[in-house]
This record gives sequence, C-alpha cells and structure tokens, in this order.
Amino acid sequence: MAGPLRGRRIFTSWHDYPAAILGRTEVALINWLRRNVSPGETWLDIGAHYGYTAIAICELVGPHGRVFAFEPLLATAGYLSLTRDLNAFQQLTIVPFGLDDSTSMRTLQVATRRGMATPLEGDVAPHNTIYLTGFEAVWDMLADGDPAIHGVKMDVQGMEIAALRGMERWLNRFHPKLVVEIHPGVDRPTFLSTVADVGYEPTGMTLDPLPGELVPGYIDDRSYVFEAS
Repeated sequence: MAGPLRGRRIFTSWHDYPAAILGRTEVALINWLRRNVSPGETWLDIGAHYGYTAIAICELVGPHGRVFAFEPLLATAGYLSLTRDLNAFQQLTIVPFGLDDSTSMRTLQVATRRGMATPLEGDVAPHNTIYLTGFEAVWDMLADGDPAIHGVKMDVQGMEIAALRGMERWLNRFHPKLVVEIHPGVDRPTFLSTVADVGYEPTGMTLDPLPGELVPGYIDDRSYVFEAS
C-alpha cells in the first residue's frame, strides 16, 4: 500500500504482518539492498518469513538473477510460495527448512509467533516442528552448477552462530555481502568470533544507528553489515 515496495503483492495477514502491508517495515534494510544488489546476482534470504525482503531482492537481481529464500516454518513457506506466484518471480526459489551447522537433516521443536519460528528455551507460545540442515549439505544441489553467492541477508531468530558456521566454506570462498540481524540470547563474543572465522571483520556497521551511537553495540533485533576480511 505504501513504502519502497508499493504495488507489489505479499500473501500475509493484518494480524501477522501489518507493517509489510503498509510498507512501514525494514526501511533501512531495503535502502541498503538497493545500494548493494545488482542485476543477475545470486542472493540468499535466510529466514525469509513472508518474503518482504525477498520481494525487494527479486526486483533488484531481475529475471536473470537468483534468490534462494530459506523459511523453516512450513505454513509460512507455503504463503511465501504464493507471494512468488502473485509477483511472477521465476528467479525466486523457496527452500522450506532452516540452516544450522549439522551435516544432515534434523528436526527441532520451536515456538511460533506471527508466522515466525523462535527457537528460545522456555517459550510458551504454540510449537511446531521445523527441519534444519547445514548449508554445506544442500548448496551443491540447490546451486545446480553455479555456486557463486553475491549476498546474504540473515534473520534467523537466535540461530545466527550455527547458521554462519554451516556456511563457513562458502562464505570464505565467495565473500558475499553479509547483513545479519542479531537476536536476544545470542552470545556476542561467540557470534563475533564466528564472524571472523567465516572470513569477515568482526566489527559490524548498523543499518540504522541510534542517536549518539559511535561504535556497534550489537543491540537485539537490529541488523548489522559485516565486511569481508
């Protein structure tokens, strides 16, 4: 209805994602994507939810690019598939599982809220089963002979460390542009050492700095860009 993606269509609900319908969400991230995504590139949207940022990336890579949207909550992945069809995005591949650092597929019980999986201990929200695997185990198949990655947007609700570890070989090989939203419960020193291990400077740049913020504080639920080392 408004905002940078006005005119595009998203399959969601007023209950789950009104900010997307109204175009009021992820403004800083969308602006960053517009400066950093080029036609024909391959991008990963890890933790795609209903696909708001996937829509933006698909527009930017164009019909000759590729977007792989990883969404582990099966119902939400189904809605994301409808969003792909509503916008005729042939460049968008929906991958209905999440990423960690395992070598084979496993299941996990997670709390769910507004179409999102939140794997935090002690959560009393309704629970669902999701499927997880390491990126290493599936990328050759998904890439279909073209493994280059130009960019990664990650928003995985507290599983950032495991997801990055599972991508280590590919991040070190291609050094794609990397933006990660950091969530509550993620140990900051371990997260930053993991960022360094996968080939990036462990000093991130926030997309939306707070007034007077001079150095990264790695505040919960905010996105940070990490440069390749």
